[in-house]
Amino acid sequence: MENNFVVVAISISGKSKIIVFLIKFYILFFFLFFILNYFGEYIVEIVAYLSYIFVKLIIPNAKIINNIIYLPNANVEIIKECTGSFITSGILFLIILYSKNSKEFIIGLFFLLLAFFVNIFRIVLVCYFVNLHPKNPIFYHDIVGYIIILSLIPILVLGYLKVIDIIRGKECSI
Repeated sequence: MENNFVVVAISISGKSKIIVFLIKFYILFFFLFFILNYFGEYIVEIVAYLSYIFVKLIIPNAKIINNIIYLPNANVEIIKECTGSFITSGILFLIILYSKNSKEFIIGLFFLLLAFFVNIFRIVLVCYFVNLHPKNPIFYHDIVGYIIILSLIPILVLGYLKVIDIIRGKECSI
């Protein structure tokens, strides 16, 4: 009987650590999200220009003015919500809370950079499909966005956690 109580106490302790981690994560996440969202107006031109550079590789006659990418068959406006501040906030605070040293933090920043370019890739694909099918741009925006973000971002997060577990010398818990 005593062994059962020990297992329960360890299990409750593990759950409380997870709950504390999640509380810290969400508080810090929203704090950074509001900061990044505030500066979104300035980030939007950077995201638009980087997206344009890659769009230009697949649609050579594309042009950009401010934050609007002009395609032969359609125009795509990059707005503040396109900057990926929501994803950036989440991944950044996962890195801050999960990293135990500067090496792990720097590795996390590499994964954050990859997530940034996943967002750029999403915008490029949206431009490509909207140019091919200009009559239904919202459909392609939503479908491409959900497929890219909901598949590649979790892969990046799991990849980061796996790399950190390998560095720490643990068996991967994912």
